[in-house]
Amino acid sequence: MSIFVELVTLQPHIAGQGCLIVKNWTGGHERLEFSIQRNQDGYFLQGDQHWSNSQYWFKVAHFSAAANGDELETVVGPQLVDPLLDVGGMATFRIVLREQGGEGHTEVGMLSPAPNLQSSVAASDEKQVAHEDTGQLKTPVSPPAVVAPEPEPEPEPEPEPEPVPEPVVEPVAPEPVPAPPPEPAAAKKKGWLIALIIAVLVLAAIAVGAWFWLNKTPAVDAPAGDTTQMPEPKPEPPADNQACTLDSMTTLPELAFVQACIKKAPGSAELLEIINVAKANNHCGVAQRLYANRAQAGDLQIAAAYAHEYDPKFHQASTCFAEPDKATAAYWYETILTQEPENAEAKARFEELKP
Repeated sequence: MSIFVELVTLQPHIAGQGCLIVKNWTGGHERLEFSIQRNQDGYFLQGDQHWSNSQYWFKVAHFSAAANGDELETVVGPQLVDPLLDVGGMATFRIVLREQGGEGHTEVGMLSPAPNLQSSVAASDEKQVAHEDTGQLKTPVSPPAVVAPEPEPEPEPEPEPEPVPEPVVEPVAPEPVPAPPPEPAAAKKKGWLIALIIAVLVLAAIAVGAWFWLNKTPAVDAPAGDTTQMPEPKPEPPADNQACTLDSMTTLPELAFVQACIKKAPGSAELLEIINVAKANNHCGVAQRLYANRAQAGDLQIAAAYAHEYDPKFHQASTCFAEPDKATAAYWYETILTQEPENAEAKARFEELKP
């Protein structure tokens, strides 16, 4: 039976960290290593959180036994959690677990990240966990608890001073202010003349402003040589009748197309035709995402077709599925058997292909 690996949140939850739980492993607990491969392009996760076409091995010195005794578990940090979450929820991951060196026990299965995992970006005050370039996977350390200082005793209040009566001040009558002398006639005439000059200047300023406003030159269009470009608008989601067409597949981002097409909920036969169109036009990520989404949702016809893409007995070489893969085919046959245990083809092919 293939192994099945889950990446779940810690208790209590820490952003950027998780617990890797391995089910159905029949080997030992010490000196193990594993590699992770995504289905979109077949790339492998590297120790620096990037994806490459070369296989990379994460080393674990010791896996702990879970409480039920049938599973293995180890705590992992942003080195695994962040890149798996960056790929997106539509991706699937293949994991190979073996004894270090590759000469001992080896098993293959699928890795499933929990939907409530959070990347390390969500923790603004948590430190990133460092990892060596050798591929040795380090266990993250939870931050120490902070002990609050004991409160200082409050000082005793000082007694309030007794109020002192204010002295009574007798009111004093104000001295009379002499009236200003009357302005002479010449001063009055000069003030009137200044006011008249100011009024004339204000009226002249208003007239000049009105003339400029009435005779202003209209705005000139931008010259023909201006190369300034406006940002292109984001593509609008297609209408329901265009959600799964080749035109939408070509113009929309891969994930946006898959979400729109799945939302339309085509039948199994119709979805297989859409997948064949994607394969014929080298939209391999679209084909694999549509396969995985509906197969994991319980569509047994899609799951069987996806298994045939990897099964050496049914495999037909194409750009999207260049070579058969027994372990991946066995996983999808096993997925069918979890819902339909008496499926004859799935049972026979799984028995032949299982590691």
